Amino acid sequence: MVKIFYFSSLHENAGKSFLSIGFIQKLKKERKNFVYFKPIGIPKSAFTNKADPDVGFILNTIYKTEYPYDFISPVSIPDAYYIDLVDSSKKEEFMEKIKKAYEKISKDVDYIIIEGNPSIRKFIRVGLDDVSIAQTLGINELIYVSTESSDRCIDNLFFTKNYYDFRKVSIKGILFNKINFDYIARIKELTEEHINKYNIPVLGIIEKSLELFSPRVEEIKEQIGGELINEQSSSGLNNLVESFLIGAMNAQSAFKYLRQVKRAAFITGGDRSDLAMAALAQDVSVLILTGFIQPDMGVITAANKKGIPIILSPSDTYTTMRNLERLKPGIQKDEMEKVLQLIEKDIDWDLLL
Repeated sequence: MVKIFYFSSLHENAGKSFLSIGFIQKLKKERKNFVYFKPIGIPKSAFTNKADPDVGFILNTIYKTEYPYDFISPVSIPDAYYIDLVDSSKKEEFMEKIKKAYEKISKDVDYIIIEGNPSIRKFIRVGLDDVSIAQTLGINELIYVSTESSDRCIDNLFFTKNYYDFRKVSIKGILFNKINFDYIARIKELTEEHINKYNIPVLGIIEKSLELFSPRVEEIKEQIGGELINEQSSSGLNNLVESFLIGAMNAQSAFKYLRQVKRAAFITGGDRSDLAMAALAQDVSVLILTGFIQPDMGVITAANKKGIPIILSPSDTYTTMRNLERLKPGIQKDEMEKVLQLIEKDIDWDLLL
């Protein structure tokens, strides 16, 4: 009997691509016969590249297959203005593409990894949501992915369970992903007291890894459309960013906040040389100067001495931060082994294989 791992989540950025990468590596290691499938890809841009970057990354790194991209991810819907691009008349066309591709690639395999939509709400207006796709493909169980390090995770789990029951599908199991270390013990308590009595298997509790789930400076640069102005420090584009700090105070106040953060992206105006120099004296991964204002040469010199990249943002500070809120850090090629280690350590594979 074919075993299907269909990842779904109530909230976006739950780490379904991360889980797909981990499951692919685990099944390869166990020499299992499997396929990976993402029914609806989300291209980075509505008007240029129509390929989903996560699917492209997976196909170019760990998952080599005879099937072309269009079979692995048959439908492409950009995130920008998608309400205008997808109407009810498109549902049957898109669903037929998904069904044909799925039937083609799922023959003669033992396991199927399906990466769901950003959330179970996405595309529900036109019937292209995860549950509708699952039902069309004859799948009646989905894996629910939760990322909340708070007791709200229980309310959201049972909200999702009730919704699935109403739609006549069920939860195959719950995967807690990207959980803060200090909340893991609490989840185990909640499992004993609230989850087990409903016979919902807890498939794993994956600790949040700052190295895997923090963006790199290069990703930030691309997200805001910024420009690197000190090529001498270009190696710093690989730096991890663990926190963001906006410099809108005097230098003395900035020191107080800068001492409390590590690997920070410090965002301030290009005309605030005092704040830029204060940041460079602390643990920062990148300087982001807004308004496309060039800093003093002294700032560039100091940044180069520490190998800190300086990114000019074409937007004001508010817009720059709004753009960064939509940043979705991706797994890098040199992080594959770390993904596999987390997946193997924190998931109960006896329940899955």
